[in-house]
Amino acid sequence: MNLEGIGAISAAAVAALGVPAAVLVGRWQMRGALRAAEETGRAGLAQAESTYRAALDAVRTEADAAHLQWRRGIRRDAYAGFLLAMTRCVQAAEALPLRRLESSEVLSAAEDELTRAKNDLSAALWVVKLEGPSAVAESAGVVSSLTYELAEARARKAEYHRAASTLYHLSLSNPIAAELDAALMRLSVVVSETGYNGRPGSRQVPPQEVTAGVERATELHGQLSDDIRIPEWVALLHEALDYFTDPEALNRQLSSAVEQFLPACRLALDDRSSTDGPSLTTGL
Repeated sequence: MNLEGIGAISAAAVAALGVPAAVLVGRWQMRGALRAAEETGRAGLAQAESTYRAALDAVRTEADAAHLQWRRGIRRDAYAGFLLAMTRCVQAAEALPLRRLESSEVLSAAEDELTRAKNDLSAALWVVKLEGPSAVAESAGVVSSLTYELAEARARKAEYHRAASTLYHLSLSNPIAAELDAALMRLSVVVSETGYNGRPGSRQVPPQEVTAGVERATELHGQLSDDIRIPEWVALLHEALDYFTDPEALNRQLSSAVEQFLPACRLALDDRSSTDGPSLTTGL
């Protein structure tokens, strides 16, 4: 074989070897490109997921903040409504007529106003209990109870003043009424001097002086039953026995309870950590 033939065979062999090498290099290049594409895809997905999570967190934060602000407004209105109802109840009790000369229509209207004020306070208390939190609801319950007690005490005091006015005017012309007035005054002094406590819940046995005073006053009232009605008589006797808590003492207790209620309200309104219920975006 001559040199030309050998050269041709060698060239053919080299060409034959070059084809698989080119294919192999192409495959390596393709695999590299695929890996690069996969890495790029994963990076893109990670970036997209990060962007989605950031957007979701922003939506969740905004929604929770809006819900918290809404809940704060609802509670603020509930607390303010309760305090307003309490104030109206106290004012309605203070507005009860003290004079016997007031017409029955005036007295009836004042009593109806007090009843409405009590009902409004009861409704306002339930709203506070519903909105919470429990610390505020418990404090509101104390305020409400003292308000009712104060209103009742004011009503009893007004009834006593009207009864005392009736007895006084009657005593100007009736000796028995004058004697009853004096007997009730003596009974009040005896109760004070002996320290007798006849209020509800007390099991103290009345001293003999108190018992004798009550019997004498009751005997005198028996002769005036046509002029002094039973409700008036009960009011006069209970006042002499210091049977009920003084309204001014209850007023001081109520003021103290309100002073404790207000900080509890402020604490609940300023609490930005969470609401009583789950987040609106929980599970997103």
